[in-house]
Formats: sequence, structure tokens, C-alpha cells
Amino acid sequence: MKTKKFMKKALLFFCMMLLPACGLANLFNRKYVRDYGERIELVKSNFPEIYDLYCRGAIILDDVYTYEENGVERVGINYHYR
Repeated sequence: MKTKKFMKKALLFFCMMLLPACGLANLFNRKYVRDYGERIELVKSNFPEIYDLYCRGAIILDDVYTYEENGVERVGINYHYR
């Protein structure tokens, strides 16, 4: 009985460690865009609603980055409201 309980706990622990690691993989593949013009063009073309809020001064762009997911380059952003 103790072995079964231990195995369940071990499996749960392994799953808890594995799931965040999958999400963290993109953190290491990020390429941060520092050029202002390139940042704005990427936001404008990929996140038009966010771009509109940025133009109105409602948000501040913290980071704009690109990453690869399943062989496709994607764009990500971090922002916060004023």
C-alpha cells in the first residue's frame, strides 16, 4: 500500500515539474526586439487592438519579442496599463 502511495506522489511531482518546463522553453528562445520602429511595426501588424491602445496612451509596451513555435516564428508582447 505504501508503494502505491509513493508512486502516486512521485508521478504527481514529476508532472508538476514537467509542465512548467514546457512553458519555460519559450523563455529561452525569445529574441527581444530593441529597435523602436521594428517594435511598433510588429505590434501594429500582429496586435492591432494593442497598437490602438498604445497610440491612445492607455498602455505602455514593456517588451516585444519573437520566438519560434512548431517551426513558425511568432511575436509576443508584454505591456501594462497606465
